[in-house]
Amino acid sequence: MNKKTLRIAAFALAITMLPGCGKSQEETNPTSVNQAMLIEKSAQEQKDYRLPEKFTGNWSGQEGRLTIHADAQVEAPQGTQLPIATVMPREFTQEDVDNLLAVCLKGQPLYGYGLTRQECQENIDRVNSPQWKPDPDAPEQTPEQVEQHRKDIIAYYTEQMKTAPEETPVVRSFGDCKDPNEVSGRATVDGVEYEVSIQNNVGNFWTMAQVIRHDFKYYSKSDWGGASKEDAIRQGNGLMQELGFDAYVLDDAQQQNTGEWQLCYVPTVNGIRLSSIREDHFTSDESGQSTGFQYYTYHCLEETDPDNVAWPMDVIFISVGGDGILSFAWHSPCTQPVIQESQAALMPFEEIASIAGTMLPVVVVGPKETPLVEVDKENGFETRMDVDITRVSLSLMRVRDKGSLQGTIVPVWYFWGTEDWYDAQPNQWGYQEKGTSYTVRPVLTLNAIDGNVIDCQLGY
Repeated sequence: MNKKTLRIAAFALAITMLPGCGKSQEETNPTSVNQAMLIEKSAQEQKDYRLPEKFTGNWSGQEGRLTIHADAQVEAPQGTQLPIATVMPREFTQEDVDNLLAVCLKGQPLYGYGLTRQECQENIDRVNSPQWKPDPDAPEQTPEQVEQHRKDIIAYYTEQMKTAPEETPVVRSFGDCKDPNEVSGRATVDGVEYEVSIQNNVGNFWTMAQVIRHDFKYYSKSDWGGASKEDAIRQGNGLMQELGFDAYVLDDAQQQNTGEWQLCYVPTVNGIRLSSIREDHFTSDESGQSTGFQYYTYHCLEETDPDNVAWPMDVIFISVGGDGILSFAWHSPCTQPVIQESQAALMPFEEIASIAGTMLPVVVVGPKETPLVEVDKENGFETRMDVDITRVSLSLMRVRDKGSLQGTIVPVWYFWGTEDWYDAQPNQWGYQEKGTSYTVRPVLTLNAIDGNVIDCQLGY
């Protein structure tokens, strides 16, 4: 594999496994998080918790190819008195469906997909017309093949007509669609067409509810801007309030390259939010600098588990542009958190710092979770990776045992850093210099109660 291919593969890997949290839990800590013991430990008496101003240090590894430097501000933006709580994933209920359809569609009916008897007949008449011609982009066909294609289409719509309804059905609940775990269809609100999809599939990625403008979904134009950040937040907050989602708060607002604002709302426990993890990418070349971002929290499947457990973060994304709200997407709803401790006992930060110093050279590996020495051996030339830890922040995160959908919300320490992978010198593939392509994300995450390393994608 040449280097350019590996870089693409390494970026694609970030979609399924965030390397910023390092090797799998089995490699760094042989025992998975035992939630009962964790809750018991969190109940210990909390002494006066002191934070240093800085976390500093220097580490190297992989025969000098890896350099880690830390001169990081230590911060606890929501304080050090953080709760611990238990939570479970849940399905969307009929009450959720009623609420979303009433608010987002302003009471307009949701019509299911599928053809009516009249539409089937119209398609048969169209194909029977002398003016009908096959798709001009299709491979060239003989007259006999064209005629057979016509007969096949007529046969298809004739078969569909046998079960087609006289009128397009109105969808109101689970069971109104072919899939009993789905509510989907189209609606027209104030002259604008929307598509709705509400799906229940707990333990996978597809327990989500989305209401999106048809033209926005299919990129009918390249610029959806026109709203200021303040106006976008005002509209997003207004929709959340109308839905009655008081337990969610705005965590992040970012402008997309097509102009619209993406707002990220996260759940709270005792008013303290479970912060999202945004991964930022920066690339510069002769044409200038390009940036991109995505949220990568809890997006891994357990490939070694027969049930392929996945439990994405409970999060709501709202896109707002010059035409108003463009889409609403609610991922993986959860039960109301049950508070176990209102103030969890945190491990002293000096012990956290000691664990971080030990684990950073182990957790930070290289592209595609492959040590740089092995990457360079395969490519035939040397590369370097510089990691700068710039911020250490205390937040809340949901953890779980492997194979389990029982979650525990705990305080964690995120060690935010910049990863810069570059060529040591020019080579046959060119020369990627330091600073031309780098990523900002948590390169290490530690449980603030017991110091265990947590994989941000698997959640344990």
